[in-house]
Parts: sequence; structure tokens; C-alpha cells
Amino acid sequence: MSLQSVLEVENNNSITNMDSRDFKLFRELVHHHTGIWLRDGKEIMLSSRLARPIRRLGLSDFNDYYHFLCSCPKDSNDFIEFINCVTTNKTSFFRERHHFEFMKNKMVPDLQAAALRGAPKRVRIWCGASSTGEEPYTIAITLLEALPKNSWIIEVVASDIDTNVLSKAKQAIYTADCLEPADEHLLPKYFLRGKGNMANQVKVKPEVTRLVDFRRINLMDDYWDIDGMFDAIFFRNALIYFQQDVQDKFIRKMLRYLKPGGYLFLGNAEHVPWLHDLLKPLSNTMYQLIPRGK
Repeated sequence: MSLQSVLEVENNNSITNMDSRDFKLFRELVHHHTGIWLRDGKEIMLSSRLARPIRRLGLSDFNDYYHFLCSCPKDSNDFIEFINCVTTNKTSFFRERHHFEFMKNKMVPDLQAAALRGAPKRVRIWCGASSTGEEPYTIAITLLEALPKNSWIIEVVASDIDTNVLSKAKQAIYTADCLEPADEHLLPKYFLRGKGNMANQVKVKPEVTRLVDFRRINLMDDYWDIDGMFDAIFFRNALIYFQQDVQDKFIRKMLRYLKPGGYLFLGNAEHVPWLHDLLKPLSNTMYQLIPRGK
């Protein structure tokens, strides 16, 4: 084997094998800038995700990459690429369907009743971990199905820290099998089917996409690009990536944007029992903000 080949093998090994010291350095960097906590045993996962930017930058190992990132502006493309690499994005249309049934059968009728008493015909929902868009589009479709056509203002704010998934979400194009959880009658109503070499793909119709406003928000930042109050906040299957102190920080700040009596929806494995002085637990990881003074 030539000297060059030996050096290439050694370089590849330095990228694929992350030692405990490097892992701890990256874990603290990730935690500081995103709030995400990487548990022990995630070395292989992390090293595989970081290998691509290391090779693209022509760096020799994880330690070099760590020091490179420490010198990067946090709003630079290189640092944002690093953040994108460490986030996990798993979602689907109509995931945890009971939340959308609750919206249709309880939340929307209550808003309609309030409108009869003079409240504005407007509904605002924030999806705080929107990933590739399936969840906020499902929220918008649920509201379109539940409310009279063209008589209500519907706004869904969808945020995520990962710029790659936000870009995909804005395109609103998915493989057809992603719609398997959706009721059959909704497909021609809210999705366009591709033709030719796009035959296996679908695109969300404009009457849905125009209701969803995608924004990049890092929940660790002091400033969030959020304005106004919401009738409900979805923050599902995201808390599991944070330790309790960060969970508490995020949820308490989110509740500032939730109307009294508004709803918080979490993932099936997520619970916030230490916040029961602020949130009334409902069934199936649904919570209602307790109005002050009650």
C-alpha cells in the first residue's frame, strides 16, 4: 500500500471514529446553542452526521472541526450547517390523530361559540417543531375541514431550527406514500398528484400552503420571531431531546404566547407534571392553559 493510501485510510478513520473527549466537546456545543442533549452512546450517530461537513471543509478530524466551529459566527452558513446536522426530524401527516380530532370536535366549536358572542373569526396556531411541514399542513387542513369556507381567518405559524427541513417544507412536495395516514376523501381536495416522472409525488395545494408561515426560530435565542397570541401551540415529539431544565425554559416562554384557555399539544411520550399550576392536564398529552386568578 502506498504512503498516500495509508494516509487516506488514517484520515477516514479519524473522521469515522469519535472518541469520548470529542463527543463531550460537541455535546456541550450542541447543548449550548440548541438546548439539545445528546445522551451517552450517541457517538456513532454524531460522527456519521458530522463526517460530511468535515470532508467538505477539508479538515482532518473532529477536533479540527470543533475548533473551526468555535471560531465561526453563529449565523454563518458553516455553523448553521452544523446545527442542521445534529437535529432529528421525524414527522408525518396526521400523526397522533387524536389531537386533530380534539381540534375539530372541541377547540373549533368553542371558538365558533365565542365568535357568536362577538369574538373575531380568527384562529392562530403555532407549530413549534415543524420539521418538513407535514404537521403544520395537517393543522391547516384540519381547520379548513372544521370551519365554514372563506368565513374565518386561519393562520398557522410553523417554526424550526433546521434550515434544510424548512426549505423542504416550503416546497410542500412529498412522496405519495406519506399520505397513507390521511383520510381518502382529503387527498384530491388538498393535494395535487404528480404526472410522468413525478407520478409518485404529491404537492400540497395553494389553499393550504398560503395559511402556513414558516420561520426559522432557535428556541435558545433570547428573541423569538413570534408576534401575537395563539389559540393552540403544538410542540410535539421535541421535548424528548431536552433535559428538564431546558424543557421548563422553553414551555414557560411558549405559554406567554398562548391565550388563556388555549391548548398545548405534546407528543405521546411527553409530559410536564411540574407545570400543573399553569396547565390543566387533559387526556392524551393535551393541556389547557389555566387563566390567571383561577
